[in-house]
This record gives sequence, C-alpha cells and structure tokens, in this order.
Amino acid sequence: MPVRIVSTVVTAASDYDLTTLDNIKDDLAIPSTDTSSDATLARFITEQSVLVAQYCNRVFPIETIQDVIYPYRDPYPYQVTGILSELQLSRWPIVAVTSVTDTVAVNTSNTLIAGTDYIVDEARGWLTKIDPNTGYKTGWSPDQYTVEYTAGYFEAGSGNPPADLEMTVLRMVTARFKARGRDPFLKSQGEPGIGQEQYWIGALPGQTGPFPPDIAAVLEKYRVPLAT
Repeated sequence: MPVRIVSTVVTAASDYDLTTLDNIKDDLAIPSTDTSSDATLARFITEQSVLVAQYCNRVFPIETIQDVIYPYRDPYPYQVTGILSELQLSRWPIVAVTSVTDTVAVNTSNTLIAGTDYIVDEARGWLTKIDPNTGYKTGWSPDQYTVEYTAGYFEAGSGNPPADLEMTVLRMVTARFKARGRDPFLKSQGEPGIGQEQYWIGALPGQTGPFPPDIAAVLEKYRVPLAT
C-alpha cells in the first residue's frame, strides 16, 4: 500500500562535512602547522560532501526527525482494503525511536510502546507492528502515524563517518586540490628534452555519472532510489 510521508527536521546536524580538515591535510602531507590552505580545503570538503549527499539522496550525519505517515486511502467512503506490512521511515539507519503515535480518529491518538506494540529494524528504518496479545508480527492499520526518532551514520563534527564514505570525499578533495590553478582543458604540454604532461578531459572510461567508476561503486550501497 503506498504512503505519503511528511518529514520534518526537529534537530539539525551542526554540519554535513564527510571528512575533517586534519584528515585531508594528512592525506596531502601538509603539516598541521601549515594553515595557508585551510580555508580552501575546508571549502572543498563542504563542496564534495554536498555532491556525495546529493548523489546518494540522503543526509549522513545524525539528526532528529519527525515523520508523519499517511497511508493512501480510497475515495469516499475512505476505506482501505489492505494494511501496511512495515512502517518505512524516511531516514535510516535509526539510532533511537523517541515516540510513535497512532492517530485513529480526529483528536484520538494512542502512544505505542517499543517492544510491546512494535519493534525497530535500525538498519532498514522499519517499524514492525506486534500484536500485544500474541506477541507476533501483524500489520499496521491505515491510520495516521507520527514517529519521532534520530537517524544517521555519525555525529556531526565527530570525524567518524563510515570509512569507505570518507575515503571517497578525501579522494575527490585531493583531486580538486591538486588541480587548482591549471587549465582544465589542457590536453598536453611538452618541452623538448624535459618532458610532457597530459590531462584527462571529460569522463573516465566506464564513467556514466558524476563520479569515476570506483568511487561510484562505493557510493551505490548508500544511494537511496528516488520514487517515480
């Protein structure tokens, strides 16, 4: 059964960078005492982190979210023949569920209890309904549900995003930094007896999106498909 989710950020992350200035300076072998490129590197980190988040259609740092879930209903007499197998939240992985409210009618709501009325699949962002009488899995009635919870991969500013995700940003920032100041359309440059430089122009072999194939392969497991 299709649903509509109205999602609101209750507590936003303090920042959305997917690596730290210290880590990129370590990758570039820039001494910590050298601050001459700090502003540029910080800007590149933010730019590349935004690109990754946009490509993956998700927010990575932990935030507090409120989802109001409306199962679709038929026209008058507003009856629904089916039930929801799971409640799919808009963000995952889930860190903690604060509250779940089932609005069964106007001004009539029930507060559901974790472990008694539902269980949480943190990795998938699922809430599974439990029959309080039998303790067995059951379906969600076509009511309005309000869920407040925290979800995400890491605390903003902690410097602890998933290692493979951080690696993609470090590689992209490194490439961006090392390409600073050069003509992006330079195909070749040579000096007799000295040497020659060539730069790749356009997509790399096998590249069909904004990232090289090896980076795209890492990001694919984090990517959330967009509803059509």
